[in-house]
Amino acid sequence: MLPNTLLRIGGVVLLPLAMAAPNCRCTPKDSCWPSEHEWQQLNITINGHLIKAKSVASVCYKSEPDYNERACSAIRSQWGNSSYHAQDPISIDYPFMADDPCPPIFPNGTSIGGSPNAGRRGCSLGRYPSFVVNATSPDMIASALRWASKKRVRVVVKNTGHSHLGRSTGFGSLSIWMNNLKNIEYHPDFRTTSCPANSTSLQRAVTIGAGEVGIDVNQALAKHGAVAVTGSNPADRILQSVGVVGWFTGGGHGPLSSTYGMGSDNLLEATLVTANGTVLTVNACQYAELFYALRGGGGGTYGVVTSAVMRAYPSPRTSLWTFSATLQDHRQESQWWDLVTYFHQQLNEWKREGMQGYYYLLGPPLMPTRMLGLGFYLYDKPDGTVEKLIAPWILELDFAKSTISYQSNIKSAASFMEIYQDTQNEAVAQGGGFSLGSRLLPAESLRDRESLSHMLQEVAGVSRDNTTSIPTPAIIGHVIANANNAKLETGLNPAWRKAVVHFLMVGGWEDGASEAVAEAVREDVTFRKTYAMRKLAPDSGAYFNEVIILALCVPGFLSICLEDAWPNADSDVTDGHQRAKLANKYDPEGLFWCKHCVGSEKWVEDKNEALCRPAWYSASA
Repeated sequence: MLPNTLLRIGGVVLLPLAMAAPNCRCTPKDSCWPSEHEWQQLNITINGHLIKAKSVASVCYKSEPDYNERACSAIRSQWGNSSYHAQDPISIDYPFMADDPCPPIFPNGTSIGGSPNAGRRGCSLGRYPSFVVNATSPDMIASALRWASKKRVRVVVKNTGHSHLGRSTGFGSLSIWMNNLKNIEYHPDFRTTSCPANSTSLQRAVTIGAGEVGIDVNQALAKHGAVAVTGSNPADRILQSVGVVGWFTGGGHGPLSSTYGMGSDNLLEATLVTANGTVLTVNACQYAELFYALRGGGGGTYGVVTSAVMRAYPSPRTSLWTFSATLQDHRQESQWWDLVTYFHQQLNEWKREGMQGYYYLLGPPLMPTRMLGLGFYLYDKPDGTVEKLIAPWILELDFAKSTISYQSNIKSAASFMEIYQDTQNEAVAQGGGFSLGSRLLPAESLRDRESLSHMLQEVAGVSRDNTTSIPTPAIIGHVIANANNAKLETGLNPAWRKAVVHFLMVGGWEDGASEAVAEAVREDVTFRKTYAMRKLAPDSGAYFNEVIILALCVPGFLSICLEDAWPNADSDVTDGHQRAKLANKYDPEGLFWCKHCVGSEKWVEDKNEALCRPAWYSASA
């Protein structure tokens, strides 16, 4: 715990407080907000592990008591580093999800993202939590949850803060910070707890504390010649920001998942703290319904997972194909899109033969020209396999060499980590904000060349007169779905099993942009670009952790989001309904709430930022 962030409540100036409605969580604006003495009692109960939240960049503001330009300079140098945000109790990768209330600024008041008015706006907590529990044990979490439930205080959970949906933020909340629950233990012969000896075989596995990230897990396993399926921010594989728990509970993809299964497929056992403070060991033989739901059925709702046991595998011989192509002649845009369409039509065969990984489509203003880049892996295949698979694609490019330039490289190593650890990190917290949309695209959606090309150009923002209406979004393709485990009983969206590519686009706006500009991007993402994806694959779905945000996922429209995350989720006979019943069983008071999670429609954030029951809600709903 950092000494300068420990609990300091004395001397706080109290403002006139309102009376919170009985169907709302208490906030610092309300008279029911816990007193200084009550917070101190919680701090004593959890052995001094309570932190009073403070924006880390407050040192950049002359109006703040801890102003220190030298410290601010150090923060500015690390602000784009995801691992830096993971080490702070409240900071996140995408600060706009908390209203970006205190960005690092330069001495002239301009934010690191380029907004000239940031200094004048000042520094506040915004939607960041008010207090943080620096959790180091399940019992500590249990005590904090019981206290929060009794005091009607909102609870959020944070490990790294990587969530694209801002699920670890919440005004006036108590955050359970998991980052210091560190533990990686390899098991050459694991058997799940309480399962009959003759019902489960011994297997390789690894116990992972909830504060761990994937790269550290696989670095530890490499000492045993093993790997585990973990997450990946596609361009973020050294200082990896993807934690394990929030990842697998939503499904979980990574560079090994096509071969070895989704994250949710690989869960063997989990330790879970429920809303009433009960600590459970969950697996196929005890609390099986919770085990089913945790395997891809959506996190943040059933309890706080403090550790997980995941399958491990012998480390495979690994080949990596890296590739980039750029459009050189802007008069030949149509040829570019012909090639990009052909590329997408190759993905099904490549995936079937074992290739998996991530690709990008970028354009102005993110890049000077249109660009396609990728990193695809292949495991335990003979030398020359990659070259054979990509030969038709390379031939097409050679035919277009007057228009397109490209670079292609293939390297191999005896183990996964020899290849995987030698990559670069993605920059985060760059200022401004974004809206994203995604779709799981099955093979049949990639067959018709004309329809596919139309979708690609629509999502890329190319209008009929060959201009762009809103700046070109970033398109990220994830060729990482697993079909082999379709018969596993998990809560994973079944659309994953048919998907060739998890197709995602991100439309953004600059730091300091008006709400009108942001709303225009959100509407474009929702009603044009995501609609085009849905039209191409109407019977598919989307990834729970990367589903469309803000524009449609609001009361009255939430069923659309749930339809994406789990097809037909509003039907009484589907998994979506069963998940809601299960969440209500283990959390009847709704202590666990997160954006666009199971049961999230039963709470809304009102105009005063309080979390309240909607008007239609009744306890029997």
